[in-house]
Amino acid sequence: MPTYGKRRWGSSLGLVLVTTVATLWACKDPTAFDATPASLAEEVSLPENCPATADWLPATPSLAQFTPMPHPETECPFYRGAWQSFLIATEPNSKGEAAFISYPTVDDLFVSKTPHGVRNTAQRAWLGDIKQAGGRQVLVDQNGHSIYYGIHANQAFADFVDASGLKTVEGITNANPSLFFPAGVVEFKSAWQNIEGAAASDYKSYITTSAWVPHLRQDPTTHQIIENKNAPHQIRVALLALHVVFTLPGHPEFIWATFEHVDDAGEPDNTPAASLNPPLTDPFNLKETSVVCPKKSPLCKAGTTTNKGNQPLTDAELHLDEASQSFPGQQTSVYRMYPGSKSNGIEADAAIGTLNRNVKALFAEKSATLKPGDKRGHYKLIGATWMDKPAFFKLNSSFQNDRSNSLLTAADRPEISQNDERSALLAHGTSATQDLLENGGDSPFSLLAGEDRLSSTAMESFTQSPAGFPNCFVCHNTQAISARGIPVDRDSSSLKILGPKLINISHIFSQFVVEESH
Repeated sequence: MPTYGKRRWGSSLGLVLVTTVATLWACKDPTAFDATPASLAEEVSLPENCPATADWLPATPSLAQFTPMPHPETECPFYRGAWQSFLIATEPNSKGEAAFISYPTVDDLFVSKTPHGVRNTAQRAWLGDIKQAGGRQVLVDQNGHSIYYGIHANQAFADFVDASGLKTVEGITNANPSLFFPAGVVEFKSAWQNIEGAAASDYKSYITTSAWVPHLRQDPTTHQIIENKNAPHQIRVALLALHVVFTLPGHPEFIWATFEHVDDAGEPDNTPAASLNPPLTDPFNLKETSVVCPKKSPLCKAGTTTNKGNQPLTDAELHLDEASQSFPGQQTSVYRMYPGSKSNGIEADAAIGTLNRNVKALFAEKSATLKPGDKRGHYKLIGATWMDKPAFFKLNSSFQNDRSNSLLTAADRPEISQNDERSALLAHGTSATQDLLENGGDSPFSLLAGEDRLSSTAMESFTQSPAGFPNCFVCHNTQAISARGIPVDRDSSSLKILGPKLINISHIFSQFVVEESH
């Protein structure tokens, strides 16, 4: 039986594996690094040691553009690219704030038909869009405040928008369906908690800023929560989580990575994780009554049981106090539904675990050289997902390991029969579906790599279940997009705003089109 991907390596390779693949990594990832830094010698006994690079701190260099190899090569270069991109975006600027805060937003990237004031001033909110993608529900923290979201992009993204004539709704809707993103573009989605009036010591490890946020009101008849970005108010906010989404050569589908704040032990502290993956027979964990939140966290009430978590409140159930811009006595408790962000197990990827520990050690080693207020070391890579087979990045496709995955059907198809790994498995009597269930993103039948059940608890709080949007590509693909900003085939109740396009993989464009339609 073939050995494919690291999940079939086993844990007995130890030091031999680390030293053997170190030179291979150097060929794939042009950034020089020492695979076994002396300060991290304890890591070499693990199956896969994914190293940090000394020159990442204090000032992080630009990410070199290279083509990472797919399975059975290590996934480490993808995770390293995610961490380096995060460090670049969150490095304190001359004002002591995370660099990405000054990056272009939707307001900066596009030309609105209704001119508005300068964003992040008293004329225009910078954060907002409090209704999450997918079901358009509001995440309410334990203090009765909604979580606010921001979207930013790097300059390469802005240059692509300009060069491709995508600055207007007309330019976007008329764009060539085959237009795709070049290497080097990065976009970010951030989740921020209102900490106005909180003790500074409570958020000393968070990236914080002062932000103008929209004025909220609730329609007395429909009960709909409405945001007015043109009448904002200013509050202090703390960064709970950040999506870092970037392209590399050969990967126009983006590498989708997510980071969350961690406690002193290096564990995510926005909210806990379940102990087991949800069963397909009970996708929302409604039958599981164990306590999933033993203590209060920013996004989960102490004592919350599994079956009571991840349950959104409708607009009709929410009761906004407009004067305080809060929902007194109300909160939504969420938890991580897939503890390892993988379909085939509960453990985090070994490469992610060692890389996170190596980055933590690097911050400790370089602490004396960091700028004042540098909080980057208090965040952690939760996971990343991308297309292991980017040749399948095609128009009007969903990129899921379901019935739409042509690798699961017709064993005489060239893409199956000409692959030794897949054909050997089939000849051995292992079905494609069986192998996917066992090995998830490490299966040769998987279109995706990395964490195939990746969600941010702060951004995809209510869509984590296997019956929802359990990974980024369920929503971010090349299919037509509805007025709710999701694929039309998952939202038959809404109008289509964009036809199938390769650039639909990013929702920055649909976000602007939706805003312009209001």
